[in-house]
Amino acid sequence: MLTEKQIDAAAAAAAEKANGGKFIDPLFYKPEHKAFWREVVRAALEAADAARADGAAAASSFSDKDVENFSDHCVYIRSIWLFATRIWRDSDEQERRAWQQIAPSIFADLDQVLAEYVILAASRITDSAIDARKNQNFTVEMFVNGLSSAPETHKPLDALHRRMLKLRKKIQPARDKLVAHADRETIRSGKALGGASWEEWDDFWSALADFVRLLNEKTSGEPFEIDAGGVKADAENLLKALEESRHFKTLMDSTNPVVRDACLNLALPKN
Repeated sequence: MLTEKQIDAAAAAAAEKANGGKFIDPLFYKPEHKAFWREVVRAALEAADAARADGAAAASSFSDKDVENFSDHCVYIRSIWLFATRIWRDSDEQERRAWQQIAPSIFADLDQVLAEYVILAASRITDSAIDARKNQNFTVEMFVNGLSSAPETHKPLDALHRRMLKLRKKIQPARDKLVAHADRETIRSGKALGGASWEEWDDFWSALADFVRLLNEKTSGEPFEIDAGGVKADAENLLKALEESRHFKTLMDSTNPVVRDACLNLALPKN
């Protein structure tokens, strides 16, 4: 809440910008004029305070369905991360050779697409609960604010939120200038943005997993895990299929006619 002195200064600034003249000049602004501008400023500030209060109240309330939807979304973005890291970060030399020989351009493009997506996904869920335009966002902060009256839950959730914000600070330049927007100067400079270590990413996901688990325990009494087991199995199956395809191609190119014809019959059955 502004003091009367601050309101007077704001009224002077508004009046002088609108009409010119010095606010302290009695020949230019009579007492009734000054009173008018003070009330204009006071009314504007009260309206802004009311809007902020309404927005904060709306953002601080959430339902069990909100928790369910948020938890499911975290499973989804975590699944994208697990799949991408298994294919590109955690693959061995033999596995990488398989996809590089079969479809190098496609896998290079997918690497870029998924890298941009996880940066955007991590940024979105760590956005403010209410943005500068008063839009309400479905984010981690929304749930932290919603449990502000329950300190035994709010305190650990807030600590986990702060851990996630460390990664956000690292990746936000890339999100703002290359992923969510195409900043001309950044693109022209070719400067790399958003650099974060694997350890920092792992800490982000660990904090998010603990956050979702604790949030669900608070609201439903049941824990919730964001790791989907089938994702890594899908990645393993894809890498295995690529490797088998590479071996099959080797056999098809064999100089042994019996082996070659057997492979052709499997690949192009006559019946």
